[in-house]
Amino acid sequence: MSRARRSPVKTKVDLETLEQRRLLTTFGEAWPNERELTISFPADGVAIGKEENELSSMLDQIASRQEWQELLLRAYQTWSIHSGFNVGLRNDYDLRFGTPGLTVGDPRFGEFRIGAFPQTGLVASSVPFQATAGTHSGDLLLNSNEQFTFHDWDQDLGPAPETIAPNERDLFSLFLHEAGNTLGIEDNYLPSSVMFAQYTVPKGVLTEEDIDSIQSLYGERDDPYESVDNGQVLSATVVETPNGFDPATSVLRLRGSLSAPADIDVYKVTPLIGCDTITLRVRTEGVSLLQSNLELVDAAGHVLESDVSESVFDNNVEITVDGLDGRNEIYLRVSAADSDDIYSVGDYFVEVDYRDETSRAADLSPGSYQSGADALFTGFDLADFEVGSNDTLADATTLGMDHQNGGVAINEDRFEFVASTNSIDDVDVYKITAPSGAPGRLMVHVAGVGSDAPSLNLRVVDATGQPVGTSGVARANGTFTVEVAAPQASQEYFIQVSVDPNSNVGLGNYVAVAEFDQSAASMHQLTSGTVEADADRFVRWEASKTKLFRFALSADSPDASQGVRLTIYDAHTREIKLIVRAEASTTRMAMGWLQEGEYILQFTAIANEGASVQTVDYSLGIDGLSDDQDDDPYDGDDPGYDPYDYQYNESYNYSDMYSYSSSDYYYYTYYGGGSGYGG
Repeated sequence: MSRARRSPVKTKVDLETLEQRRLLTTFGEAWPNERELTISFPADGVAIGKEENELSSMLDQIASRQEWQELLLRAYQTWSIHSGFNVGLRNDYDLRFGTPGLTVGDPRFGEFRIGAFPQTGLVASSVPFQATAGTHSGDLLLNSNEQFTFHDWDQDLGPAPETIAPNERDLFSLFLHEAGNTLGIEDNYLPSSVMFAQYTVPKGVLTEEDIDSIQSLYGERDDPYESVDNGQVLSATVVETPNGFDPATSVLRLRGSLSAPADIDVYKVTPLIGCDTITLRVRTEGVSLLQSNLELVDAAGHVLESDVSESVFDNNVEITVDGLDGRNEIYLRVSAADSDDIYSVGDYFVEVDYRDETSRAADLSPGSYQSGADALFTGFDLADFEVGSNDTLADATTLGMDHQNGGVAINEDRFEFVASTNSIDDVDVYKITAPSGAPGRLMVHVAGVGSDAPSLNLRVVDATGQPVGTSGVARANGTFTVEVAAPQASQEYFIQVSVDPNSNVGLGNYVAVAEFDQSAASMHQLTSGTVEADADRFVRWEASKTKLFRFALSADSPDASQGVRLTIYDAHTREIKLIVRAEASTTRMAMGWLQEGEYILQFTAIANEGASVQTVDYSLGIDGLSDDQDDDPYDGDDPGYDPYDYQYNESYNYSDMYSYSSSDYYYYTYYGGGSGYGG
């Protein structure tokens, strides 16, 4: 769709003054699969909107890398020890923040990604879980313009007030507050609470109100894997050996949990006949932040051997025992490495491994938490080994709650799955069904996983095999996106994933997300109106603080060749921040981080190549997705105050600043500032 050539036009725009609109971030929604959550630290330089992550270069100046990272982990564990969610530590593939991906369990990064970038009007930002926020959910982002100070809060003792300068912020207090936000806890106006809306003084200990808030979302800490107390040898949980188990190639695995600092779990293992060596392992890496003590004990409870976790960054423990042949039973006891430590609770896997040392050494395991992207076969295996079973529409895999390869219908609007291509000629076909109501637009994203992933092609077709995707975009991060602007209710659609013929790799994993986005109808209405063919419409809009915004631009015209383009400029620098385009009878969504300040929203009528530009109606919806912590003293004086109020200024003439001719049209088609979505 292009803009017809025209001469510069000067326009006097009289704008109505609308009532103030409060854009409140969504809180009170718990994360799904709350025992499977993870944290990751993207490297400096990873894109956050139009900015870049500066976390390590900023915090390395006040403490060692592991010191401030441990402080962040401790903040999440402080919430976890009181409630029923787990959070583990994993590596990050260093993709831009907001990259389309899985709600929970994306193989490329954690649910909680930690970063920093320049922001205005606040100390830090965070995004609670919201389906509409995509993988922005869980982002915790410090303001790199601020000054932070490191204090380890040993024995829950905070820093002496005289040690903190007026312009410094206690890092743990910020981490603890923002972690609460990412978990879904809303700010409050209780001055003693760590969730108090403003940064005032260091606060590193949860209040009763804080604990009640986290438990209202995730319940109290419990052990869902233990039906009977197994804290003694006599009541030990038996690790069963299933029929057909091959000890030379397989590992027995059982999930457990320490639900309290003094909790003890005991497991009974009957060694297999003919197996002389066994490795007993407690695997917590990527599962939780538990630091455990693993003991091999006899029937009387006497300790024969033990191994203890020394670091939250390397918290797996294992014992290898020789001379088993002829022994009837052995017991392993799992407890906290230090029952007085914050890392004394969490989920884990008990593993019983009869394989030889060579086989164990060949195990595929992910890289360390700071290793960046894994390469195929150094960090993971294939998600599936399917060849030739879902290559056509007739034998397409139907995505639903029971898809064995990890595909799941999060709800009737969103489908997620992880799968594999097994050769350069492999094709995978998946079937989804549009909701029975107005389905909104359909967005499908697919991306290879790992540094050696194959290049992929993506098509969306109907039941006759005809392509229905109206646009496709291959992004720099390897994500391929196809949009179906107006899917039909209750209709079947087929997603075809194949390897690009020019790819150097044919074997690898990929993630895919398909979503019918109906959220535009529930968004706040910011403005609507009519754009004339020869005169743009301008709106002046002020953002009180840095925030992650989601925009929904709709165009309405009886002529399908018509559309509207929204360009968002910085009102003072004229820098383009975001561009969104919508064709007639469609709605386009876009996300972007915008700094505190004044912006110009320019609405322009556009048309397909060769068509004349005509008058078009438009509407613009908006939502605020991130929350912030600041130190504005007046917020606490007025519980009704909301820092995200917006209003229009009246009667402002922008035509001299933003008029243009055909010779400089190319400048205004530059796409900037989006956070991974948008047209």
